[in-house]
Amino acid sequence: MLKPSKRHFLRYDAQTYETQGFIQVSGNVQKLAQNPRFWQVTATAKTQEPVTGEQQTKHFKFKPTERLKLSELAPLINDFIHAGDDFLPDCVSVMVCARVMTEGGV
Repeated sequence: MLKPSKRHFLRYDAQTYETQGFIQVSGNVQKLAQNPRFWQVTATAKTQEPVTGEQQTKHFKFKPTERLKLSELAPLINDFIHAGDDFLPDCVSVMVCARVMTEGGV
């Protein structure tokens, strides 16, 4: 049974990725991502109310239904995050974690 890997994942902030790249690359995720794989993606958006300064978080989780390379996954992540654009104007960060699905989650 395929489960999200505890070892093969990457983490990045969607708002700073273009300038700062990945925050964490674990296991062999870059090597594994060269071939189509099943993925589980989680994202946590942190927003800040402009007037009160109150911060809130919003969590997303999705699993694409087809095997994808990492380069093919990026546009899906962006589309998924932007589909809930009601939070985007006040967004401070969007931490994304993409895990390769492996047998038993290893």
